[in-house]
Amino acid sequence: MLQPTWGAWSDADVHAIRESILSNTTYHRLTRPAENMTVNVSLSLLTVNFLDVRTQTLSTTGWLTVEWQDDRLSWNAATYPDVDHVYTLDSEVWKPELFIDNSVADVSVLQDSNVMFKVLRDGVVEWKLPRIFTTFCDVDVTFYPFDTQNCVIEITSWAYTIDEISLRATRDSVHKEDLKPHGEWTVLSSSTELRELHETKVNGYTEIYSQLDFFIKMQRKSNYYITSVLLPVILTSYLNIFVFLLPTDSGEKVGFILTVLLALAVLLTLVSDSIPSTSINTSVLSVYLAVTLCLGVVCCFLTVLVIRINFKEQDTPISDGWRLIYDKLLVPCSCWNKRFYKSARRKEYLSSVDLKDETVVMEYDGEKKESSPEPEPSDELKWTHVATVMDHFFLVVMGIVTTMSSFLNNIYDSVICRRSIKSDVTNPGLISARENTIDRPLYMMTEKINVFPTSKHIL
Repeated sequence: MLQPTWGAWSDADVHAIRESILSNTTYHRLTRPAENMTVNVSLSLLTVNFLDVRTQTLSTTGWLTVEWQDDRLSWNAATYPDVDHVYTLDSEVWKPELFIDNSVADVSVLQDSNVMFKVLRDGVVEWKLPRIFTTFCDVDVTFYPFDTQNCVIEITSWAYTIDEISLRATRDSVHKEDLKPHGEWTVLSSSTELRELHETKVNGYTEIYSQLDFFIKMQRKSNYYITSVLLPVILTSYLNIFVFLLPTDSGEKVGFILTVLLALAVLLTLVSDSIPSTSINTSVLSVYLAVTLCLGVVCCFLTVLVIRINFKEQDTPISDGWRLIYDKLLVPCSCWNKRFYKSARRKEYLSSVDLKDETVVMEYDGEKKESSPEPEPSDELKWTHVATVMDHFFLVVMGIVTTMSSFLNNIYDSVICRRSIKSDVTNPGLISARENTIDRPLYMMTEKINVFPTSKHIL
């Protein structure tokens, strides 16, 4: 018979309570307290360690707070008014078997023999389990490096079905008051979602397990990537068009464009190393790099074409097709001043003829005027003139294409990505992407049972 005591807290009272509630022969730690148990779970974050985009792995540090009601562990407050709680070990009381369903590091039931359980006088058991959570995160790199990732930590009841244990969220979001800032990621928001996990047996029987998901929405801090990735890529892309500023007879034109192509290839390799190769989404930055690389190849081809035309034999006649392209396309589109070549070719033409024999005497209003025939520009056009104007034409065209590709890439990254950031984690698109019920394959459950065979015998 327990005797009532009054006064301050004493270890004798705590010892007496432990003896009365834990040494009772009717208490067994493998027997759950009630037929239908409700387990309240909350997640508190301390740090975001890293998000490995290539392996799609999220590592966080925090603790789980798990609470449930066990009336067998309660005691009379009037008997021990100065003791409102006692502590027990994992091996002394019943606890729910919980499992992180998307863990990639530790595939075991959540437990720690060194962590104590806090038992309140009304029978409420509080279990705070510190842990490093290493989980799978489905990474979307479309807007890299301005991406926003939605990761989840899935807590599932392992041995007990939903009729035996039902998980509930203590709060509607992840506790972030103690979260330390991270150098690469910013936690924007979080939410919780209760779902059901369906497992189909060989005989067609389906068991349903309770699952609680903690969603964490994070945005990448892009300042570092702007200076180390985007800026070099954009500046290198403009080096493609500078090849057309070199003289047409320069022997360094081909070497210059090949060096730019090599630099772009190196940048593409560096960016590709940080993007998961198994991602179903293609990064806009990767597409932009590929387009820039293609433009570099086009510039290389056009440079070779210009050099070939420039070094053609000058006495080789220029066909009517080339004259038409020169007059109707190259000169107008490149905004080229044609007077320079007209005056130069006129001097060249007039020096090769006898002006005296070609002088025409005209009489107009009783006056005599001498007039020289205008030289035909088509007769004066040289291959060097065509090559020079082609260089200027390609400079204008490739400059416009490069500027538009860079501008559209920045607009797509900034505007579309900003819209996705404003959407909440539990938006309809995100929820529809994850069904409310999950079918767990039988072979997965079988492998896990083999690891923990004793879980079959838990009552």
